[in-house]
Amino acid sequence: MARTPDTITCIDLGTTRCSCVIAQLTSPESLEVVGIGASRTEGIRRGVIVNLEALVHSIKTSVEQAESMATRSVEAALVSVPAAQARSFSSRGVVTIQNREKVVSRKDLQRVLETVRAVQIPDGQSILHALPQEYTLDGQDEIQDPVGMTGARLEASAHLVTVPQQAAQHVVSALNHAGIEVVSLVYPQLASAEAVLSPEEREQGVFLIDCGGGTTDVALFEKGALWFTASVPVAGDLITNDISIGLRTPVPEAENVKRLHARAVPGGDEDMVIEVAPVGGGPPRLVAAELLTRIVEPRVQEIFELVRECIDNAALRRRAPAGAVLVGGSANLAGLPEVAEEVLGLPVRVGLPREVGGLVEEIRSPGMAVPVGLAAWEIRRGRRERARELAGRSSQGLLKRPLELMQRSLGWFGEMF
Repeated sequence: MARTPDTITCIDLGTTRCSCVIAQLTSPESLEVVGIGASRTEGIRRGVIVNLEALVHSIKTSVEQAESMATRSVEAALVSVPAAQARSFSSRGVVTIQNREKVVSRKDLQRVLETVRAVQIPDGQSILHALPQEYTLDGQDEIQDPVGMTGARLEASAHLVTVPQQAAQHVVSALNHAGIEVVSLVYPQLASAEAVLSPEEREQGVFLIDCGGGTTDVALFEKGALWFTASVPVAGDLITNDISIGLRTPVPEAENVKRLHARAVPGGDEDMVIEVAPVGGGPPRLVAAELLTRIVEPRVQEIFELVRECIDNAALRRRAPAGAVLVGGSANLAGLPEVAEEVLGLPVRVGLPREVGGLVEEIRSPGMAVPVGLAAWEIRRGRRERARELAGRSSQGLLKRPLELMQRSLGWFGEMF
């Protein structure tokens, strides 16, 4: 199951890697990872599902590995939605307090949050998340929870994350064909934040940058909430492609060379030579590590120049005094954090899953932030009072009946989630 009384199953549909994590709750506030599975993602290109059957195979492979390690079966899961498909924006709503005492109640909170959701969105899009940012009561702003306070006019601001209905349907369909019920769809940056960001970073202001295979995704967290998201269509797969072309080697070999030997900046043993298999077969060729760096460095520079442009166009730089945290498989590339720090002009660190027990060494990678974070997201969701969630009908509701969710899987997207 996605969640039995003591187990949560999470699946991350990345462009290059499909990961499954089975976590066991050791207390209401902590969990241990007991099963991990991973396979190369087939059927997704730059965040878009292009081959459903191939993706189903990738999902089954990763889930079976996790099941074998955890010695338990998976029937349902929390699932990440490819970030490249998502769009986001902020919205505001307002209501008057109607009770005689003018004391804000949970019902008032629910009413104002519903007005935030009542915003026009493009045809074919549906709300995946509606995330409270802050409240204003009779002009007093930056209120985190107004319940119990006295006033006449209550305003709320929230960040809405939307996805194409068809894209969400394809994700659900792929999981269903793999024999797994989808009990929650989650924007991956929200999951990663749960896994790698400290409360202080989320409060002060920090950029979370997911260096994936198909896209590089940016999110700003400030005052404990999500305020901005964007996606840059340049990422790790293009680095691999550059290596393939520059060294005249097949793409799978280029990916292996990138993982084992590539650097984003000069350093290490530049006189080292690397064996590379040529296109079409034949004996391996020897190439200098220095040549590999000269191929990789410009693309990494480009990635973070585009990220910087995205941040500056939205005038967000001063809102992230805590700097930037890197996650995603490409964040493992040697020298990449140094390039990010130089180009962005911000302090940068690599984010590793924290405060998780069990298979700690196996998950100690920026590429595991999303699947581990999905489990942490569910624990945090369980702590939040449901009235503080905008999406009472949202896909985050892991306590919804799986049958109800699956009955709505083809029709829920009009009011999702």
